[in-house]
Amino acid sequence: MQSYPVRLTFLILFGYAILFSGCASLPPRPDLAHEPALAPAVSGPVAMLGDRFRKTNGVEASGFHLLIDAREALDARLALIDSATSAIDLQYFIWKGDAVGVLLFDRLLQAADRGVRVRIIVDDIWLGATTKNLAALNAHPNLEIRIFNPNPGRDTTIGGLLNYLASFQALNQRMHNKLMIVDNHAIIAGGRNLGNEYFGLGKKFNFLDVDVIAVGGVVEESSDAYDHYWNDISVYPLTRWIDELPDNTLEEVRAEVAERVEKYRSQLTAYSLQPRNWQNWLAMLEENLLIGEAHFLQDDPVQIEGESYRLIDMISYFADPTREEFLLTSPYLIPVGTALQDFEKMINQGVRGKIITNSLASTNHTLVNSHYKKYRKPILATGTRLFEFRHQPSGTVRNWADVEPVRAPFISLHAKTIVSDRRLCFIGSLNFDPRAIVINSENGLLIDSVELAAELADFIDYLTAPVNAYEVTIDKNNRLQWKSSDRTINAQPARGGMQGIVDLLGGLLPIESQL
Repeated sequence: MQSYPVRLTFLILFGYAILFSGCASLPPRPDLAHEPALAPAVSGPVAMLGDRFRKTNGVEASGFHLLIDAREALDARLALIDSATSAIDLQYFIWKGDAVGVLLFDRLLQAADRGVRVRIIVDDIWLGATTKNLAALNAHPNLEIRIFNPNPGRDTTIGGLLNYLASFQALNQRMHNKLMIVDNHAIIAGGRNLGNEYFGLGKKFNFLDVDVIAVGGVVEESSDAYDHYWNDISVYPLTRWIDELPDNTLEEVRAEVAERVEKYRSQLTAYSLQPRNWQNWLAMLEENLLIGEAHFLQDDPVQIEGESYRLIDMISYFADPTREEFLLTSPYLIPVGTALQDFEKMINQGVRGKIITNSLASTNHTLVNSHYKKYRKPILATGTRLFEFRHQPSGTVRNWADVEPVRAPFISLHAKTIVSDRRLCFIGSLNFDPRAIVINSENGLLIDSVELAAELADFIDYLTAPVNAYEVTIDKNNRLQWKSSDRTINAQPARGGMQGIVDLLGGLLPIESQL
């Protein structure tokens, strides 16, 4: 039975939540004219790359290059930003104010200074920048930031929390999409947000992730998809959010960005701190493009009365039926709907199925493991092979995930990919958990390319090697066991006893549908 003080505290918090829901609100979204992407650039290194590709391979084909190595993944973004002449469009779930986040924004600001139109959509839930600073940046004639599903109380911790509680249903859906489009000739899509741990500089851990650069026919689809969000009512423009700002606010923010880049200099020794000529890098990219065709897939930005066409449905439509082999990587894995039946059906039809996700030791979200762990035996019962990533993987994987001067305490899997029959593959933002499949919006590329699918499948095969992963099986006593290159154990591997306690307690929380 709850004590009186506990009940009183709850009632006070609930009352504040109701109060904030009534008092805090966004300014009405202005009735803006539809703003489309600019036409593909007609000059510049990225435009020339795109034009040469189309002349050689035709307008329907696309070219692809996997970005597994963390350093290359950031260099790719810097190269495209520095080489842009016309337009840059970005859409991200997380944009941190750390070394990587500040470096990328500084380069975008410099691109805007030289006349490139920069449009940015960022989700609000983890966005730390104040509304004042964001609005000040929108004073730049060539740069505009819009926020997906903003919290009316976003500028204070308490106000933001209470508004979130009071408007949980409205604020719970988040934009998990990740996309960058440059000069309407090249894109980067995949699993990486913008922050240190995605690009090898995390102090607590680094992610092993996968992005893909694409040029050619799929760029137009990607640009249309971006415009769908940019002009949607769920995406708020900041130019009207604050009516008046001091005249020098933009310059103050610009100076702050430059100071922070300098502050992070010692962390960014592997990266160029100023724009540079990337001609050799782009030439090498062009030589290594793998040819195929692709579609850019995404969810609708907003669900209406619970009904929308989910990305997972589109993937199933394009990838079915798999005849021989199905490979899946997902950092967070909680089967939803008919997933287990679908796995079993494929296996019964002779398909070889293999899934790799994080172990308790390698996950950065212990609570996800708390609710995933009960699905280990049901997944194995379908006949699918199950692997869990090792938090201390091989030196090769370490070299992909860490960037000097950092060696992170552990590595966490963050790649979200599917490979079907080593012909079709999906690379994007989609985790196989309830939040991704049911709640959030997601995006990614569905690619038909034997060469690219084979490269991605080989990568997954290496991740599931005993030096990088535990294979989870059931022993003769019906106990789960984890087998790697150096040991076989009957308890899930963890980074320490405290993580095991958090994992145990997390399973008691009724939050599976939100993970």
